[in-house]
Amino acid sequence: MDKIILRKKWEDADLTDDYIFSKVMIDHDICLEVLRRILPQLEIKGIEFPNAQQEISFAPDAHSIRFDIYTTDENNNHYDIEMQVARADNLAKRIRYYQTASTMESYNKGEPYDNVDDSYVIFFCNFDPFGFNRQQYILKKQITGMTDKVIDDGETDILFDIRSKRHDVSPKMQNFLDMIAQRNVESTDELVVKLKKRMKYVKHNRKWRAEYMRLSLYEMDQKRHEEEIKKKAEELRKQESELKKQTAEIKKQTTEIKKRDAEIKRQSIKLKKKAENITKIAEEVEKTEQQIKESINTEREKGIKNLINSLQHLNIDSVTIAKEIQTQYRLTDTEIKKYLKD
Repeated sequence: MDKIILRKKWEDADLTDDYIFSKVMIDHDICLEVLRRILPQLEIKGIEFPNAQQEISFAPDAHSIRFDIYTTDENNNHYDIEMQVARADNLAKRIRYYQTASTMESYNKGEPYDNVDDSYVIFFCNFDPFGFNRQQYILKKQITGMTDKVIDDGETDILFDIRSKRHDVSPKMQNFLDMIAQRNVESTDELVVKLKKRMKYVKHNRKWRAEYMRLSLYEMDQKRHEEEIKKKAEELRKQESELKKQTAEIKKQTTEIKKRDAEIKRQSIKLKKKAENITKIAEEVEKTEQQIKESINTEREKGIKNLINSLQHLNIDSVTIAKEIQTQYRLTDTEIKKYLKD
């Protein structure tokens, strides 16, 4: 199934495919003419044979970089030509890294900076790279507040939106952009003729087709692997998010439990104080009742004794006194005898 897909991909591939683009652009005459159309002011006489997919690494642990097309001219100006189909949010920083790599190739050890070669990084984008609705962007360093002043440091970045139909470039350059975008092109343009012929040659090259399919298969495997990693990473993020939610919920519940425990403890302390107060009041009530009871008994005894004394003073007999005491105070016979005895 993958082979059928890859074969169809090869048949449909055009100049926006970076592999096809690089195989077309390694043609010396085509690359030279394209550079002449991009930079007519340089009047380029000749270039070294273009290198495709040239890799440069600054250090063993540094991020390596691979140029689609890399070459130099007779004045030792350096050119990196890239095909960029997918939109990249970090395009400006990527261009800076490409420019750094190209510039490093321009430095020769021991020579003064004045002898450093100029470096050009050129991007053909299948989108508007900066969103300002321009067909061509030329980037140079400028001083803030002095837009008419350009700092000539030998570095130039040039980007094209191949989809744009603004025709802000020269007719010959427009023909090349139209050819990349598969629009109608002047068949009398020599570059267009060469490009069409080169495209046929590339498409009929069995070695390149096999290499393209191997690379595409590798890219497909890489893409599947990246998608699996992305899927697992997304699942992991979801699990982490769910774990965070659960942790937050547990923390919330723990906080609520602590609040309830604190409230229960506070209520327990209040209840304990109330119980202590009730016990204290009960003790005071009991003490008061005992005092009242003792006072009543004392007064009762005093009343009984006073009554007996009064009746005896009136020479009332003991039997009558006993009956009177029993009537008023409801005493038992034993109690009456005790009081009469006393």
